[in-house]
Amino acid sequence: MRLLLFVGLIAIVSVSCRRPKELARTTFPAADTSKRVVVKDSTSSEGMNRFIDSMLTGIHSNHIDFNSFSGRAKFAFETEQDSKNGLSVNIRMQKDSIIWISISAPVIDEVVRAVITQDSLKMYNRLKKQLVLRNLADAGDLLNVPFDFKTLQDLLIGNPVYLTDSVYQVIKTPSIISFSCDNPRFISLFNVYADDFGLQQSKVMDKGENDVKRSCELTYGDYTKIGARKFPTTRRIYVEEKSTTKVALDFTRYDFDVPVSFPFSMPSGYKRM
Repeated sequence: MRLLLFVGLIAIVSVSCRRPKELARTTFPAADTSKRVVVKDSTSSEGMNRFIDSMLTGIHSNHIDFNSFSGRAKFAFETEQDSKNGLSVNIRMQKDSIIWISISAPVIDEVVRAVITQDSLKMYNRLKKQLVLRNLADAGDLLNVPFDFKTLQDLLIGNPVYLTDSVYQVIKTPSIISFSCDNPRFISLFNVYADDFGLQQSKVMDKGENDVKRSCELTYGDYTKIGARKFPTTRRIYVEEKSTTKVALDFTRYDFDVPVSFPFSMPSGYKRM
């Protein structure tokens, strides 16, 4: 599933920390059952077609556009085997060009730095003295988490991932609209706020007859207004495959369209992976 590089980067940070707090989850469709309306198939009604068109227009109007981004966040990471907390991540992006990520831990400071472009991944791990230089198409094999640049960029900035016009199974409540989207590889579920079509939650699931079904659930919250942008300052990520991985990401700083740099010095003496 092509949206898990960030989880993969965290997974290689070997720092012992206390367990993170339990991360709450919502449901699909929205759990608010008061005045809940199941909307008929979009092809059965001209009025429903208009509703779906209006909803998609509202969602697209919330798209976060930018030239550059610089942010800092706290995060927690938990699997069945390990848990980490008290870490921080700095993220810098030049739209459609480069993503720079630096992960730090208390006392020992930076442990991982990565630079991702449309076609390459460069990354080093200071603790393990490891260096990664890969074509982006091959990097998923290393982390066992295939990904692409645009999806990672949208995930980090807070835009929907795998949103298509093939909308079905629409359910309306007074506060939330739930719906499904179809694309060639995945099924995507969405919860959006009924008043402004802001993204609350999405879930991407594998199609097909794979032995192990994968899913990635993304929750967005604590929106803040930055000019014309509505930026979600908290993210919760749940990846389910053979086991469950949980990530909590809480932004403490976020700046748009400011000068950014992407330093990456090739460390000597590191083992090439």
